[in-house]
Amino acid sequence: MEKNKIIIVIPCFNEEKTILNIFKKAKKIGTVVIVNDNSKDKTKKILIKNKINFLDSKYNYGYEYSILKGIKYALKKHKDAKYIATIDADNELPFNSIPTLLKDIHESNSDIIIGKRNKVNRFSESILKLIFLLRFRIHDPISGLKIYRASSLKKIINLISTKYFLVDILVIAFFKKFKFRFKNIIVKKRTDNSRVGSSTMVNIKIFNIILLSLFSFKKF
Repeated sequence: MEKNKIIIVIPCFNEEKTILNIFKKAKKIGTVVIVNDNSKDKTKKILIKNKINFLDSKYNYGYEYSILKGIKYALKKHKDAKYIATIDADNELPFNSIPTLLKDIHESNSDIIIGKRNKVNRFSESILKLIFLLRFRIHDPISGLKIYRASSLKKIINLISTKYFLVDILVIAFFKKFKFRFKNIIVKKRTDNSRVGSSTMVNIKIFNIILLSLFSFKKF
């Protein structure tokens, strides 16, 4: 598959230790769109020093905002793209799984494929996984490794919010009868703290999503 048909969106916040390595891996697969979420460490300096193009946020808007910003940019700038992949910049998720996922989504003519992690970081994520599986038949909704068919994503992109770790993309896709695929992936253990936010705040957000999943998410 042509590399210019694959866009890889990478949100990053304070990833000075991994961002260069992540970029080098990603550019072997496709066109890379990095979104720097107002990092306070040397992430931005490293990107500039290595002449890597990136989108820069004036403030720290958060994980979902960065991904959505990157996706919207990719859809607008790369109109011929066939697939848009999203992956975190912390090197926890396996880049070598992306070609396998791309092959699967292409051959199965699916709209979305999710890298189903072999383990999650929080108990609240396990609860969320179970609820999404039972209600929507969707595995691991907040996995950081997903690939979307660009033409399908264009149909729903303006309906997406930045409040729910982007699980609303999956819920909307479910109600619109998009075709899903899931592939097992093996994640590495983090050597430092998550940059998504404090553990307490992340858990509160996940439990809010759980409540929405049980009582509020309706057909779009």
